[in-house]
Amino acid sequence: MICILLILLIAPATADYLMFGADEARTGAISSGGPLTNATLWVAETAEYAEGSPAVHDGKVFVPTWPDMNFTDNEPMGLVCYDAGTGAELWTNELGGAAVGAVSGAAVADGHVYLGGTDGKLYCVDEETGATLWSSDTIDETGYFGLSSSPLIFNGKVYTLSASDSVLHEFSPDGDETWSFAIGGGAAYFVSPAAAGSKIYCSNMTALSCIDPATQKEVWNTTLQDVILSTPTVNENTLFCAAAIKTHAFDRETGDELWNVSIAGTSSSPALNGDSLYVGANDGLHCLDTITGAERWTFPSAKITVSPVVADETVYFATNEEAGSVYAVNATSGVEVWSYTLEAPGDGNFAAFYASSPAISDGVLYIGAEDNHFYAFGEGVPGPETIFDGTVSLTDTTFTFVPSNNVTGSYQVNRTTDLGALDAAADLGGFTFNASDAWYGSYGSFSLESINGIANEDWTQPAARSWSIFINNQSATRGLGGNTLKDGDLLAFFYCPVNQTTYAPLIEEADAVVRCRVSMTDATLSALKLTGGSRGGSVRADVTVSAVNGGGYVVVVSGTDGNGETLAGAGTVHLAAGQSAGIPVIVTIPLQARTGAYTLHAGIYHIEDYPQHCLFTSEGIECTVT
Repeated sequence: MICILLILLIAPATADYLMFGADEARTGAISSGGPLTNATLWVAETAEYAEGSPAVHDGKVFVPTWPDMNFTDNEPMGLVCYDAGTGAELWTNELGGAAVGAVSGAAVADGHVYLGGTDGKLYCVDEETGATLWSSDTIDETGYFGLSSSPLIFNGKVYTLSASDSVLHEFSPDGDETWSFAIGGGAAYFVSPAAAGSKIYCSNMTALSCIDPATQKEVWNTTLQDVILSTPTVNENTLFCAAAIKTHAFDRETGDELWNVSIAGTSSSPALNGDSLYVGANDGLHCLDTITGAERWTFPSAKITVSPVVADETVYFATNEEAGSVYAVNATSGVEVWSYTLEAPGDGNFAAFYASSPAISDGVLYIGAEDNHFYAFGEGVPGPETIFDGTVSLTDTTFTFVPSNNVTGSYQVNRTTDLGALDAAADLGGFTFNASDAWYGSYGSFSLESINGIANEDWTQPAARSWSIFINNQSATRGLGGNTLKDGDLLAFFYCPVNQTTYAPLIEEADAVVRCRVSMTDATLSALKLTGGSRGGSVRADVTVSAVNGGGYVVVVSGTDGNGETLAGAGTVHLAAGQSAGIPVIVTIPLQARTGAYTLHAGIYHIEDYPQHCLFTSEGIECTVT
């Protein structure tokens, strides 16, 4: 096994809701809270139906719209941008023209908004101006719905699944389709790809596929005696999906089925919160144990076709019926917190939360309805200062930690602990933290004293603020360094007061927050350095690797320019367990190669697995060919 330390880009704040399902794994879980009453912050009248799942970023809400049942008005539709705080319409992009709408969810990354059009094309729109930056060829022939798959932003690429032929498409942010993978057959409407670790998970009607984008090959394929209706939801070791007859759980690494329960699913994708799975069905919302599938509670309601969202300790979802309702229920007990029901239109049309799954950002829930309105529930309380929000890659190794109160103290701490993740995040985000070992002898953990210069206040004073640790939206059971993390965990540090009676942290009153999405990988990258080169010469890539287990490894450095021209080079090394080395890789530049900028990545393989199984592919680094 090899360990390469990866420099990861810091993701946008989790206060934003950047894509359908909240994250790459489509867990539907966010660490900040949602509204606790049915009070509306604002309600906007939409020209057409707002049925695509919204995305929220930088104070803006992006809402896909498509034709309502009044076919005589022909109002503008496509992608509408609202001010998240006031509901004021900022711009509307009609995509491919007056006849083109969108039912796919929106996804935001690096100033671009991506969504599928009813003409079967993938669109990229400028976040600020609303101008179309590019659109793909027609990739989905599904007709009325067009490209209904919600885009997945993963490792700097954009992925979407065409329902008409079950093809997974990868696009660069510039609009180039870089590769595709045909699963075969057709997929259910609205089914979208999910990602976790280094793999992508998607489906056709009757089979799930795990695809490695590094090798562009299928890792496994599992066939069901059922019809898959929902987007997969993924945690550290399990994949969940809803199908027409049952709800299923599969081993993420092998595709083997772990359990199934007789809960007939819909297009509603399950949501995850710790060891609880929330499944929308024809008869209401079901809470299942993720390990066994055992039912913990059921909230009876009309049919649920939109996907639930979990915020703090509350689950939000909506029903598809003539007078549809949006519900907030306690995530642990299933007891209703609040609800909001639309008025029935009385003209035979549904007034239902049909395809717009809710999105939550800064305590506000956003959702569209088939009454030509888009709703924002909540008070719009400003969120805390975000010091860091991103992914940290951790390996089962140790590092040396010196506590702030004891400069002569030295502790070997496992990188897979909350302390290891915070230390990695500090390196990535450029902030500092201090922790004391005053309690280490008694509790085997450290006391977190400050982050980024924000120190704990005197706990004896009313409303004193201090740093609290949360893992998967639950208060940590031990101090810093005493909590072991798993792949996919959401680790958060809130600077907040505590309840004076129960001493429970009041994270809804937090002034600052650090959020870390945990990725456990066999390989990470600490140093990939490139020199420029000229045609007929070479580029030198220096890669620093260290082996957890001894053995032979292949290091490949390759990439393309904007026209798809390829450069590649490889090197090999044999390392003993625990040994580190810098590996120079020579990337040859052919005489006929194009000049300009190339983006190169490093990939690492066990020699015996090369080139079938890449342990890890790094982020791209640009070099110039002259």
